[in-house]
Amino acid sequence: MKALIRKLSLRGFVKFMLFGSAALVLLSFVAITAWTASGSDQWELEIDRNGVQVYSYKESGSFNKVYKGVTRGPYTQTQVAASLMLENHSLDNCKKWIPVCIDLKVLEPYSHAAQGDSVLWTLELLPPVFKNREYAIKSMTRQDSKTGDVTIDVMAAAQKAPVNACCVRIAHIHNRWKIKPAVDGKVEIELTQDFDMGGFFPDVLINLGNAEETYKLLHDQLPGLIDRPQYRSAKLPYVQEGPRAASEVPLPPPAAAGDVAVPAGAGI
Repeated sequence: MKALIRKLSLRGFVKFMLFGSAALVLLSFVAITAWTASGSDQWELEIDRNGVQVYSYKESGSFNKVYKGVTRGPYTQTQVAASLMLENHSLDNCKKWIPVCIDLKVLEPYSHAAQGDSVLWTLELLPPVFKNREYAIKSMTRQDSKTGDVTIDVMAAAQKAPVNACCVRIAHIHNRWKIKPAVDGKVEIELTQDFDMGGFFPDVLINLGNAEETYKLLHDQLPGLIDRPQYRSAKLPYVQEGPRAASEVPLPPPAAAGDVAVPAGAGI
């Protein structure tokens, strides 16, 4: 009799686990579908702190948010652009910008004529259950002749180097830096990040954490990365400095109430 009871109990437990797992999978599918379908298709303020604003953009039909950070600093456009372009060949510099950068290969060296370069980053993800990521990227700089804005586009160039078995090659990235002419001695720096991690990775961490990571990059890291002697004296022939009048500065977009603090997560 006891054996029969144990058998029935085990059968009931297995049945419960099967139905429970099926329900969990169904609920997860419904939640993911609902999240993907949602989105205001507008920039929404998530952080406004210490002179840094971070916005997110959720497009209906897309799982990941796009993030944009804005700050101002007492630099020249050349100084900022030089800090982003002139040492892309250096692994040490890659580590300063991206602490999880463990390898860097130059695919196309930087030149003033090309106004850009191509490099291959290898990023180490933790915990080790996630494979390392490779970003083959092409960076291009241009200056708008009318507004004077300097734009640096960082885009995926996944086919520029053979794929390595060690890593997941990222196929989607388009980050954009925009450096606007100075007003009252300060330039406005805007960073828009649109990327995914590819492969097996919980992208929800990007949605949860990238607002705070963007804030940390612009507030904590960026001043030390830009304000170095070699950049203060740098010359870029394709960047023409020029101040903007205060009357030319556009009004900021409508802001959501409050300062939403989010937990730190994975971001690039």
